[in-house]
Amino acid sequence: MKIVAIANQKGGCGKTTTAINLSSAIAHLGKKVLLIDLDPQAHATFGFGLSNAPIEKSIYNVLTDNREKKRDIADCIINVSENLDMIPSNILLSTLEQELKDTEGAVSKLFESICSGQLNYEYTILDCPPSLGFLTFNALRAASVVIVPVDMGAFSLMGVGKLLGMIELIKVKINHSPNVRALATLYDRRLKYSETMLGEIKTFFKDQLLETIIRMNVTLRKSVAQGISVLQLDSKSNGARDHIALAQEVVRMEGAEEFKQALAEVAFKQEEVALPIVPRIPAIQPASEPVDRGVIFAIEAPQAKEVHVVGDFNHWKINEASRLAKLDDGSWQKKLALTPGKYRYKFVVDGEWLLDTQNTEKEQNPFGTYDSVKKL
Repeated sequence: MKIVAIANQKGGCGKTTTAINLSSAIAHLGKKVLLIDLDPQAHATFGFGLSNAPIEKSIYNVLTDNREKKRDIADCIINVSENLDMIPSNILLSTLEQELKDTEGAVSKLFESICSGQLNYEYTILDCPPSLGFLTFNALRAASVVIVPVDMGAFSLMGVGKLLGMIELIKVKINHSPNVRALATLYDRRLKYSETMLGEIKTFFKDQLLETIIRMNVTLRKSVAQGISVLQLDSKSNGARDHIALAQEVVRMEGAEEFKQALAEVAFKQEEVALPIVPRIPAIQPASEPVDRGVIFAIEAPQAKEVHVVGDFNHWKINEASRLAKLDDGSWQKKLALTPGKYRYKFVVDGEWLLDTQNTEKEQNPFGTYDSVKKL
């Protein structure tokens, strides 16, 4: 099963419209699809006309630990159309983070529910809320592919870096690396500004941008208002054609199988050589004994509770050895002994990834963000 999360903390970028119509289009191609609405606002649920779905059969009931409200995932599935089923949402989902805050492994709740349910689907689509909280983290943890809808608005790229940073954090903490792709949405070819913004999006995401572009189309809005997909309303509209093209591109995309194979290869190498996983681009270092070069990593963060420095030199691991010491002036420092070479690194300040503002050297990484770089 390929699990695809549709995520962007920015609202109004076409995220739920993409989730609804991508699900419908993949089903139209003959694949069995499950759409899970992870947004407490339940827009995808309303978008498929399921506003009167039983309140006790939502994704909340799947993820909760409340014995009275808990349901098996299979019991909460509702058929929408041929090859397409859905698990709806409701406002109770907004209480889940508080409910599970002390539960071990809470960020893997969704992933475990999908895997343990023995579901017979080729694709599961996750419609995330417009935020970077607990529910989105669960979706990113479960997904083999993450699609980031980016509209043609002036603020379209603001906040995308934080989403990509969260994906990086998942990579470091649990060695899960979904395939991230951006999707240009709400494109109006009549406007020169749309072409300008599309150019900026292409520059930012490079080869991580999907070829399909979702054009502005009134049929998309009408279909949501009527509680059906754009394919059901008008299969010949631009909205329908664009989402069929997107579905074909997603079906061709590498995903779950590739990720499983990568994990298997990593596990084999660990058993063979008993070395920690190196999740990033390895440092370029000559074969020599460590030399104490007294390299100091420092950052101004007086309000921070915890600061780490991670990079090629410690395999991007957040642990006690990567923790910086807080000084009396509110800055944080750590001295590391490094051999000559080139090192990528970042600071992690209370869970947020930050570049070294005192170092202008940086390079783009495979996640679409940047790493600071030191050359010794």
